[in-house]
Amino acid sequence: MILVIDYDTISEKSETGKGYCAMKIYEKIFARLEELHMSQTELSRRTGIATSTISDWRKKQINPQADKLAAICKALDMSLVDLLCDEGSPVQVTSTDYFIDEDHMLELFRKSDVEGKRGIIRYLELLEICKEINETSHTKKQRRNISVIQDVDGNNIVVINDIRFKGKRSIHWKEVRAYLKEYIGDFYKVASTGDVIYIGSDLPSEYSGSVYTKKLNGAVAKAKANAAQGLPEMIEISTGRFFRENNEEKHNWNAKNGWYRYNSYFALPVYDDNENIERYNVFHASLLIRHASDGKMYLYDIIDIKKETSTPLEP
Repeated sequence: MILVIDYDTISEKSETGKGYCAMKIYEKIFARLEELHMSQTELSRRTGIATSTISDWRKKQINPQADKLAAICKALDMSLVDLLCDEGSPVQVTSTDYFIDEDHMLELFRKSDVEGKRGIIRYLELLEICKEINETSHTKKQRRNISVIQDVDGNNIVVINDIRFKGKRSIHWKEVRAYLKEYIGDFYKVASTGDVIYIGSDLPSEYSGSVYTKKLNGAVAKAKANAAQGLPEMIEISTGRFFRENNEEKHNWNAKNGWYRYNSYFALPVYDDNENIERYNVFHASLLIRHASDGKMYLYDIIDIKKETSTPLEP
C-alpha cells in the first residue's frame, strides 16, 4: 500500500467542512500551537529548537528541517503522518512488484505530467526523511544498553551495562552535555505516581554544570556521568515523591509550582584486569524535578548520588 504524501503542503478541512485547503507544514505547526494554546517559547523548550528559528518558519514561510520533525511531533502530540500527510489525498494501492523494477519506475516517471513528476520526487524525498528519522531513533536506542531488574527487597534497579564516559582523571562534562541534548523534547511517565516528566532544554547544562556536579570527583562523578544513559528508565522506576515549595526568586519562572524529589536506583559495571565485568555497583540517586509555570514537570538534575553498601550485583 502506497500513501501519497506531499511534503510541501498538507490539507486541513475548511471551516464549512466542504473540502480541503492546502497548508504548508509550518502553517500546520502554528495552527497546532494555537489549538494547544502553546507559545513558541514552550515549543522551543520542548524541542531544543531556538525561538528565532521557530519564528523564521512563519516570517520566511519555510518548513522546518527534516531532522527536527520528530521532536516537533512529540512536543505537539501529533504523528508524523498528521504533520505531513494530505488528508484529502486518496490512498493508492499498487503492486509492490512494480517498485522493485527500476525500468518500470522510470517509465512511469517519464509518462507523468509535471505535477505527477513533482509528486513522485516529493514522495521519494519524504521516504528519505522518514528513513533518516527512523535510523536516528534506532541508533539512539542501540547506543543505550540498559535493563531493569529487581533486588531481593523488591527495589527496581536500572542496570547500565556500558561505561560510556570513562575519564581516568576527570569526566569530560561537555561530552555528557552533548549526549543529554538527545533527550530534549522527550517525556516519561513515573510508574508509581503516573506523573509525566519532561526533558527540557535546560537539563543538559544543569546536569553537567550544576553546583552539585562541580563538587563531584572520582567514582561518584563517573556514576553521575554514566547515569545519563539510563535517565528514561530511572524516571519510570522512581518512587517516594517528596514536595517542597520554591523559595528561590531566580526559579520563579521555571519552578513556580515548586520542586519534587523522587528516589531511584541504578547500577554500573566494574571490570577486572581482562576487561570482563566482575560485578555491578548499585547507587541511589535523587531525581530533582521542577514544576514549571506551564503546569508541566521537568527533570532538572540528579543529586545525592550514593553507592549502596549492600552486596554488589553479580554479572
